[in-house]
Amino acid sequence: MSRPVLTGMLMLGLMACSTVAAREPERDTGNDEAGDGALQRTLVAGTLIEATIVDSRSWHRDPLGETLTAIVNADVRNAANWLVIPVGSRVGLRVAHWRRPVTKSQADARITLAVLSVTVHRQLYPMRETVEVTPMPVRQPSGAVVAVASGTRILFVLSGGFTAARRLGGIP
Repeated sequence: MSRPVLTGMLMLGLMACSTVAAREPERDTGNDEAGDGALQRTLVAGTLIEATIVDSRSWHRDPLGETLTAIVNADVRNAANWLVIPVGSRVGLRVAHWRRPVTKSQADARITLAVLSVTVHRQLYPMRETVEVTPMPVRQPSGAVVAVASGTRILFVLSGGFTAARRLGGIP
């Protein structure tokens, strides 16, 4: 393609993007059946979600496949300040990888958790994120145990967009 054609296509694309970005968010009318409020229900890639693990688990052996639950610590809002994932939403986790401790202190042990889902108002949404956790080494008479404690804070970033089924509300 020629340079003028490419420049024209770029300008049209930029104008289309700026028109969407400049649009004021629509007010919640309560009628979202047609999907007209998808922007209010969407989080972009790169959104940070903070949660706290509520289960305490310990393992003498490889914990691969074990599941855990976490709770979202704070409301997750989009750029237009619409609530998409409320505080208290459940996050389903699974142990995806475990790096065994090499030293006696076990400080080098790592557990990678796969974020399987987030539940927003009884609606389960699949996720494909990961988070690494440093497990707590626990010494017991029967040998060393690797543990993930209740109250462990996790942070994960959405690698793709996320859209909830319905709007929860915004701040005027």
